[in-house]
Amino acid sequence: MLQHPFAGHVTTRRNIRRIVAHPYPYAITYSLGKDEIIVLGIRHTARRPLT
Repeated sequence: MLQHPFAGHVTTRRNIRRIVAHPYPYAITYSLGKDEIIVLGIRHTARRPLT
């Protein structure tokens, strides 16, 4: 993420991106600040999402 911060998929929320950490089953949701990457959440992709 540090080398390619725009590699994540754009989500429906403004300025929020999501990337899957291959080969691991984790999806990382993050936002880009002016000089930083802000991790908003890490989710195991084999689990059901919270409702």
